[in-house]
Amino acid sequence: MLDPRLASLSIEFSYLTAFGGNKTDPNLLTKELMQRLVERTGVGPDVRPGGITVDSTIFSPDAPALVLDESSSGGIYRTTFGPALYESLLVFPNSTKFVVTVNMGNDTILIARDEIAAAVEYIGWDRIRAIELGNEADHYAGSSRPSGWASSDYTAQFLGWTSVLSRNLSLPPHIFQAGGFADDPTPSALMTTVDIINEGVDTTRVIELFAQHTYQYSTCDPVRNAIATLPNLINHQNITAYLDLWKPQIAAAKSRGKDFVVGEFSSVSCSGKENVTDTFGQALWLADTILYGAALNISRMYLHQGATLVFQSSVQANSPGFSWYDLWYPIPTDRYGSARASPSFVAYLLIAEAVGPSTQSQLALLPSPEGLLNLAAYAIWDPAVRAMHDGPARLALLNLAIRNVSTSQSAGEVQVDLTAWTRNGTQARVKRMTAPGLDSKDSDTATWAGQSYTNGTASGDENIEQLDGGKVAIKGSEAVLVFF
Repeated sequence: MLDPRLASLSIEFSYLTAFGGNKTDPNLLTKELMQRLVERTGVGPDVRPGGITVDSTIFSPDAPALVLDESSSGGIYRTTFGPALYESLLVFPNSTKFVVTVNMGNDTILIARDEIAAAVEYIGWDRIRAIELGNEADHYAGSSRPSGWASSDYTAQFLGWTSVLSRNLSLPPHIFQAGGFADDPTPSALMTTVDIINEGVDTTRVIELFAQHTYQYSTCDPVRNAIATLPNLINHQNITAYLDLWKPQIAAAKSRGKDFVVGEFSSVSCSGKENVTDTFGQALWLADTILYGAALNISRMYLHQGATLVFQSSVQANSPGFSWYDLWYPIPTDRYGSARASPSFVAYLLIAEAVGPSTQSQLALLPSPEGLLNLAAYAIWDPAVRAMHDGPARLALLNLAIRNVSTSQSAGEVQVDLTAWTRNGTQARVKRMTAPGLDSKDSDTATWAGQSYTNGTASGDENIEQLDGGKVAIKGSEAVLVFF
């Protein structure tokens, strides 16, 4: 079944106040954008305050919201936070639940204990989805752990810490999110969900779900930066082949009766890439990635938001500033200009309406028509709208053929015949996600059903289309959602 919170969010811990504001001065752009999702699914997305900076955090009851200690190069090496930080979470809908990620990288259980206790006090159990120990523990080796730090070491520490923390804080059962590893689960990966399950990580009653992270491309080094291009990114075969790597991890979690989530992800790690992840192309990548993830039985996917962290890599392409892949820029900056939604935000509207508010929906990827390998079709069955035996309630069609701003606006256009889906007088409505081109960076012209969302609210007249003779035309680098 599809989780209405399928498209959720991860926010870099040290930038939480920028995205959320505080009780007296909430970030109104964030508030409006989140409300657009609630209008479509009935609930706010999950939010995971986490990322690499969480592993240098310290909670102090006497501290202000955030105190960042930075190196001469701008790297954040310690984040001290106090009770006022939790005011940043008030901007999110009351239905939003939080994944509480705490410091494990410091290897001091008392720090983690104090952070969990603070979250329970200031967030409350009714808003906590899960507790996560550390961020990307498979990258601890050689930094916060000995060079021989291995999966079995993580498993042993997870079992030890969760036992102590559960006892000392009287935690409920099935409250921890395990894993959260960074590396792709290839044979060379240091840690995976399969590994820690085989090592006995789930032998106690503490785990609620398993998580790993995904970043298909990267600007962390010149070799990977060179292939982080829009044509490589916006490619249905590349997207599906990449996510297929996680099939064994998903199956392992499900074999234990647990959900599997992608606890942090975006298209290009080390904070994205200018003219690639800040374009409308990111919207198409998000739509295909998240819907295919759902088809693989991934319960929720947490899109990361934050800023460039200069210590991620000594040879990374990015310099300090908000990430080029952010779904929205929460505050005005010299680099990005005014606070605004990115062109990719409309993808979250398409996904939200594809999933819908029902908790009974099911989704499947349909085979691509012959010769149209970059046309992705996702059918959604929803008994709350249409009886299952009558066919799908909605159909998402994503045309990932290349159409740039400078090319013909008919480039890559296809027509899809849906007459077989509209028999017996079934009516159909169409909403379209479009922009002047794949490489467009103008949020005002990235639209969902004719409306843009640059300032968080709908601008322009809504345009709901009808099928033309049972057919729908989809330009290259465009997507539609058909409602039956």
